[in-house]
Amino acid sequence: MSVWACETQVCQARANTAQEKKNRVKVVRNLKVRVRVFRARGAVAPWALTVEDEGGALLGRLQGALRGGAAAASPSRVANSIKGYLTNKVGSLQLRDTGWGESLLSLPKRWLSTQVYGTDDEDFNQCVQVAKLPVPELQPTLDSYLEFATVIVSQQQLEKTQELVKRFAEDLGPKMQAKLVERQKEMINWVTDWWLDDMYLKVRHPLPINSNPGMVFPRRQFAKIDEVADLAALYIDDLLDYKEMLDRGELPQERATSREKGQPLCMEQFYRLLGVCRIPEVGKDRLELPSSSNDSKECEELVIVACRNYFYPIPVKAVDRGRLTPGEIQAQLLTAMVDAAGAPPAPRVGILTSMNRDQWAKAREQLIRDENNRANLELISRALCIMCVDEAGGDRSELDSDTNALLRAMHGGGTRHHSANRWFDKTVQLIISSDGTVGMCYEHSPAEGVAVIRLAERALARAEVSDRPAPPPVLLPAPQPMKWNLSVDLQRTIEHAARDFDRAISDLDLKVYTYRNYGREYMKSCRTSPDVYIQLAMQYAYYKLYGYLVSTYESASLRRFRNGRVDNIRSAHSAAHAWASAMCTADTPPQSEEDGQRKVSFNLYGEQKKLELFEEAARKQTVIMEANILGRGIDNHLLGLREAARETLGQVPELFTDTTYSRMIEFKLSTSQVATTTDGTFMGYGAVVPDGYGCSYNPKKDCVIFCISSFVSSSVTNTEAFRQSLEEALDSMKLMFQNRKTES
Repeated sequence: MSVWACETQVCQARANTAQEKKNRVKVVRNLKVRVRVFRARGAVAPWALTVEDEGGALLGRLQGALRGGAAAASPSRVANSIKGYLTNKVGSLQLRDTGWGESLLSLPKRWLSTQVYGTDDEDFNQCVQVAKLPVPELQPTLDSYLEFATVIVSQQQLEKTQELVKRFAEDLGPKMQAKLVERQKEMINWVTDWWLDDMYLKVRHPLPINSNPGMVFPRRQFAKIDEVADLAALYIDDLLDYKEMLDRGELPQERATSREKGQPLCMEQFYRLLGVCRIPEVGKDRLELPSSSNDSKECEELVIVACRNYFYPIPVKAVDRGRLTPGEIQAQLLTAMVDAAGAPPAPRVGILTSMNRDQWAKAREQLIRDENNRANLELISRALCIMCVDEAGGDRSELDSDTNALLRAMHGGGTRHHSANRWFDKTVQLIISSDGTVGMCYEHSPAEGVAVIRLAERALARAEVSDRPAPPPVLLPAPQPMKWNLSVDLQRTIEHAARDFDRAISDLDLKVYTYRNYGREYMKSCRTSPDVYIQLAMQYAYYKLYGYLVSTYESASLRRFRNGRVDNIRSAHSAAHAWASAMCTADTPPQSEEDGQRKVSFNLYGEQKKLELFEEAARKQTVIMEANILGRGIDNHLLGLREAARETLGQVPELFTDTTYSRMIEFKLSTSQVATTTDGTFMGYGAVVPDGYGCSYNPKKDCVIFCISSFVSSSVTNTEAFRQSLEEALDSMKLMFQNRKTES
């Protein structure tokens, strides 16, 4: 071989070595690993990792450890998996056992805010990054606040508020904004803790009607009691499958389908449904989350079956024998149902969970003084869910079947029926009645409706195609009902709570209304988002009734951000007011007459003007919606400024004690789109203020399901009047668009 050839090979070898070294350095720099070792209560694992990796193959092996909120792998297993991955990926770095820890911790510490979850096929080999919620700019929030206030308060009050806003913007505002920016850097989500306290945990109202939504499933026909147990067993079996999927970290990653399509969505809420319970405490409740486990196969799981006010703990998964089969679960359920049917009346302990939260907290303190009672509460708290098996009854003869079904899902139909056969603190309560009424009641604080609906519709779909549970070859020991030791004071408290609950139930004015003249497809044909269309219809309906608009709440998902919950899309704005006012103007309706074969129309300018105003209102509504889901809403920002001031100064600025602010957060129209894919399913809830309406809506292809609520005791509201006004508004809107098409 010539000298020239040898020199060429040596140079080439050096180049290859340099390139390989460069590639290895690049890989290491692209792998940013943050290991956080911490202790946390509940479902948060003692080991949590945040990882970004171009290859991402590590994700498939470390799902349990790579997300907070569910059982994680042990530190040693995490270490071995990362070591194996690094060794394979980096190759010649050859991380040795003795020096691996030092090598790992010496990697570049350029942390990137990411959140890693279970993956589906599409995301299996890529790191899933979920952004941190930004802090909106101060001045745009204050400007928007004043803009929304113009529709809600008088001119005199608005002028006072404008001065307060000006002073806040010049002095305290920038200081509190700086606090929020610093908080955003230090925390996973700068507002969620404050928001959760303000929206749920510090609210002292009873949970049923005021907070817990009800969800109705398709009605069933049961020929015998065994079929009730069959369905319940299939639901529980699917929840076990779902929980094990979560424990393995295999929950499919969801991504945004509009407005910056493809963005990964935070999946944290899905991990906070099963095994979760809200615990009452004076002043502020707390959430009790499932304890972490190093191995999902070693998890013990149980459900609580509520039947005739008895509570039966049923282990459905044990370390020594694994999971119960659907047939074994069915046999256990059937045994509990037969036992409860032959037992004397049970103490109505479940009614305590319907009380004012401070009152229930004090009663619970009395309850847990007894060791047996305390053990019962611990079992209820850590159970996957409550399976409420109801007898027939509880419907009101003057109401339709859909409304009756929702009422029973929300509160049980009264203490003479099923209201004591509940535990309203529990996140998931499945309800199956022998008369075919099926549904769910869920405690709202851990998660939004989308996670709950996904859980419920999966169980529904799988139950539809599953075979009837096969009888077990051997019967397990019969489940035993919980025994309660109740003092005389507690018995009196239960009786008092029952009377209060029945009064609250009687005060609820609820109607499930299906508008059938058209649905979301027609709305889309009008080149309008169905959500925007319906929100404006509700503004129009309210204006028709009262001649003014009020603060309106529509939940806006913040799942594009880590641990994001919701902000508020405000639908009561000046553009909506102008359009609703034009629609309600008592103009002479358009007239027409025949002139030979030609049709002549009058008052076309009025119709055209209404369309222009609608389009302007729709544009404004869309802008507000997009700002919210992209993290630029004003309600959470104002809440953060208020709470930052409270923590820093010990008091809140005058801006937040002003009448305008009180009016702005008094949501007399509380709304949300609760879309379902299964026919016969819908969700509803109560109004959030005494003189307000609650109105969920479920847009279907050719109809819209509304669940409208208010309170009988209010002299201002009336559910039937609002329903009628909403129907008329939707009809008028269709006529408005038909007139445009006729003109065209």
